[in-house]
Amino acid sequence: MTKKKILIVDDEKNIRMTINSCLDKEKYQVDIAINGEEGFEKLTSDMYDLVLLDIKMPGMSGLELLRKVRDYQIKTDVVMMTAYGTVENAVEAMKLGAIDFMSKPFTPNEIRNIVELVMSRHDLEESEVISFNEVLEFAKLCILSKDYQRAIDYLKKAVALDMNSPDPHNLLGVLAELKGDILSAQMHYRASLALDPTHKASKNNLERTAQYNHVHEEADLGKSMTNEPGDKHVKKNK
Repeated sequence: MTKKKILIVDDEKNIRMTINSCLDKEKYQVDIAINGEEGFEKLTSDMYDLVLLDIKMPGMSGLELLRKVRDYQIKTDVVMMTAYGTVENAVEAMKLGAIDFMSKPFTPNEIRNIVELVMSRHDLEESEVISFNEVLEFAKLCILSKDYQRAIDYLKKAVALDMNSPDPHNLLGVLAELKGDILSAQMHYRASLALDPTHKASKNNLERTAQYNHVHEEADLGKSMTNEPGDKHVKKNK
């Protein structure tokens, strides 16, 4: 069985070592880059199944690296990592195919879970999508393919399957922002917070859209897009 290849791009040595030690060496071949520039060199010279990408790095930021590799038609799945609880220009990140985020600090189980989840997402068959988690992940798959209306339809299905989960509402809000419909976005963020007043992503998004011009501010896709692969060519956070 061919091992899946994962690239970790982070300027913090302890983060690189922690993630590396958490991943099953029988299943994954792990490579590392200490900054965005090295990450770009590796991504343009080798094929990866997944990138764990720090969003805040000296020099080339994670978002800059993501934009640059997409310009090179590299469509590898990316998980953005951040320690700030919000993701800069997350609507743009979504357009670039980054819909999964991990907030630092994270546990070994959270690392393993999101890697397994993202790796298995592209194996989903629409005719077999039944459970809440499957529907939510298929919605993300639709976002990756830029089929936003289909993603909205599946997120609404997810809401019907689990009316107590705030995550579909938050993602519906971000998709509404993507279309420039801030009032609808705020409605979804409020619905998410009504279900879970501690949902940080929805709280950040509602506060931001209420106080600032959404075009210039940041949208938070949430630790989820963490509940927990695209073209195999070849994602991190602070």
